[in-house]
Amino acid sequence: MNSDFDEKHNKRAVNCLSLGHFTVDTYSGFISPILPFIAAKIGISLALAGSVISISHLLSSVMQPFYGFLADMIKKRFFIFWGILLSCLFYSLTGIASGYWPLVACLVLGSLGNGIFHPQATGFINYFSGYDISKNMAKFISMGTIGFAFGPLIASSVVQAFSLEALPVLSVWGVIVACMILAFVPKVSAVDTTVLRNRISFFDATKIILKNKTLIILIMISMLKLLVMHAYCIFLPFLWKSMGYSVGQIGLAIFSFCFLGGVATYMSSRFEKKIGVRRVFYISMISVMPLTILYALTYKAVVPLSFVLFALVGFVVMLSTSVNMTMAQNTIQEHKSMISGYIGGFSWGIVGLLFAPISLLAQHIGIINLLMIICLIPFTCSYLVKYLPDELAETQN
Repeated sequence: MNSDFDEKHNKRAVNCLSLGHFTVDTYSGFISPILPFIAAKIGISLALAGSVISISHLLSSVMQPFYGFLADMIKKRFFIFWGILLSCLFYSLTGIASGYWPLVACLVLGSLGNGIFHPQATGFINYFSGYDISKNMAKFISMGTIGFAFGPLIASSVVQAFSLEALPVLSVWGVIVACMILAFVPKVSAVDTTVLRNRISFFDATKIILKNKTLIILIMISMLKLLVMHAYCIFLPFLWKSMGYSVGQIGLAIFSFCFLGGVATYMSSRFEKKIGVRRVFYISMISVMPLTILYALTYKAVVPLSFVLFALVGFVVMLSTSVNMTMAQNTIQEHKSMISGYIGGFSWGIVGLLFAPISLLAQHIGIINLLMIICLIPFTCSYLVKYLPDELAETQN
């Protein structure tokens, strides 16, 4: 918590950081609806398209705990500013990628920007939040999720109205927001030099985090949620394209999935206060399976209902997102940014690494069958929730 700036500056900093999160995740949301069309343009298969996702996550998201460690040590805005710039520039350039490796380069550098932004920005939210950390964290994370929802809608609309080659123009907005971060988020490095914590090493901090049972469970839950979310948002557009849906229709569907997820993220702190942390996690993990079964039964016969079910999966799978992050940061408070790197980026990266073999499996057994298998994993692993505290306040160091 920050006591060195007045409430007005703290609130403005939280709002700017939330806008930055909206912006970064908007650009990272570009790829879902347009990847099948990029793949068709440059002539790559579903398996190769999945390998693009894996490579980009390997070189960026898996490193987020280290970026978070540096952010905890340095406390500057460097990662936030450059994270926005890299994301807005290189995700926008995917539309003009001329082949497999140029596409990989764009996604790697765009994902790198996404990766370095999140740990430091999340730590800053905690720093500037005052006493209502849970509410501000829910706001920050939900803005990112809503941004991720608008990304597919914006990208698909531009591609449908113009072409893939028009995407680079969209980078202008990100440059403007990056400059706003420099203007309105206060510098904190000169205020709190004690954050160096006697220069504890990255490996020692990692040992502290990975020895904590609550954090291990929260990281696993984060991975399972991301696995479901990415499976839906990456693979179903390929299925829909094969069924004849346009890029605009696909983008609208992904928007509904992620937008409802953003609403759920914003509401999660309210759910947590009313029904308890564990019930929020149980709902988020268990209900994916029946919704997926219903989707498999209706995606051909009752198309409108199937899209409603698709969007509901987005709501339930993201319901526990901000609760997960707040609980994790409260568990070991001196490593907030590094922990956010594990919950967000590292989890994202590990899931991304799985997408090459999972994409190959999808080619052999079909996308619907793959979704049926994936939805069983969080359902089965929901028993881990019983080992978590039922109140955020209980998760102290």
